[in-house]
Amino acid sequence: MTQSHTPFRAKHASSRLSALLVCGVALSVLPPTVSMAAEGPAKARSSAESVVAGGKPQRLIVNPTEDTTRGFAVTWRMEAGAGQGLVEYAEATPGPAFEEAVQTVTAQSEVVQYVPRNGAPVSATAHSAVIDGLKPETLYVYRVGDGRTFSAWRQIRTAAASAKPFTFLYFGDVQNEVESHGSRVMRMARRLAPDAALALYAGDLINRSDADREWGEWFDMAPDLHTELLTLPSPGNHEYGPQVEGRPGLAPQWRQQFTLPRNGPAGVAALSETVYQVDYQGVRFLSLDADAITDYPDLADATLKWLEARLTDNPNAWTVVFLHYPIYSTAKGRDNAELRAALEPILRKHGVDLVLQGHDHTYARGRKDGPVYVVSVAGPKQYVGGERGWATRKATGVQLFQAISVDGADLTYKAYTATGGLYDAFRLSKPVRGKPARLIDLTPKSVELDLKRAP
Repeated sequence: MTQSHTPFRAKHASSRLSALLVCGVALSVLPPTVSMAAEGPAKARSSAESVVAGGKPQRLIVNPTEDTTRGFAVTWRMEAGAGQGLVEYAEATPGPAFEEAVQTVTAQSEVVQYVPRNGAPVSATAHSAVIDGLKPETLYVYRVGDGRTFSAWRQIRTAAASAKPFTFLYFGDVQNEVESHGSRVMRMARRLAPDAALALYAGDLINRSDADREWGEWFDMAPDLHTELLTLPSPGNHEYGPQVEGRPGLAPQWRQQFTLPRNGPAGVAALSETVYQVDYQGVRFLSLDADAITDYPDLADATLKWLEARLTDNPNAWTVVFLHYPIYSTAKGRDNAELRAALEPILRKHGVDLVLQGHDHTYARGRKDGPVYVVSVAGPKQYVGGERGWATRKATGVQLFQAISVDGADLTYKAYTATGGLYDAFRLSKPVRGKPARLIDLTPKSVELDLKRAP
């Protein structure tokens, strides 16, 4: 059965409105269909400076549902006066014959208006829909619009019902100069891994959490990737602003622009769509909210209990955890000792294979009595590397992306530079399920890059 996505902003509207009033911002009361948000005192701006979404679908992205074999989620936005959001989809055919079998789903549509701390006032209509009841391992076409204007047709394949080979991409922080610098990394990733099925982001997608133009750049940086690969983002510290009523001030755009599985800690609204699980063809992916773990003891407790449960009841051969803050740091002067003390025993106990991270704006890969830990950076902001004695391969001043392929008992990892050079590689081999994987180092014989570009 095809279902539309449950509204994902209305439940936060009252707290956001309260936050605005506490900040002393005079705002008129809006209809129930209008959602407002801010992360601090609003700055007076003329209406001419407002960020108003255009008449065509923008910021289109496809995210995973809890059952990746049967569906996918689509999110996009249009101008505030747009009509009801619609998704049209069908099984893909070699030609246009699929148009004879198109089905339509009505999206959850909501007017979004707010005055961010960073940038001009925003006015748009957010749309979100979950397409389900599909066939496993099947290519579908879809497009979105409002009945008058539609996007181009895009294609997405549902997951196989059993473990089968596939490739996924992993990106560290993009954060700054997202479209101008980040886009070449994304293009190279698509060129070298054209059959990738998923894309993971380890936080700091943008620099200023509520800066709407920066979010626009993030979507413009990789439109083909975001619309034809399942995108799995995990929030970084730059997706957070000031607290709202004592809770994490997640960028208002996060839940407006992403429709992610709501299978995180039960009843903990602050972790909704930031802590979640996705199973895909023999791999369990677990997104953790690093800020929540480090800054809020109650959220850390809820997350760790959830993580234990998801790792204990795990039928998949491989497990990948991704989060923003590194368990083992790579930048000079940084160390996340408390995070390491909280997470590492759980990761070791349950045989997690791979931990993918960001934040430190350098590159390092190494293994410490259990998982292989990776810290990477996709954007131009680069830090000076610190003590990384735990790491087998390191880099400073280099933009990278990672293509990771899973095929039965083998997981093969390759890290490439923005110019397409293979920089790091290894293989994990796990012939017996439940036993630690054997690491086979495939590091190229090139010298380590240390360009020492400080921020």
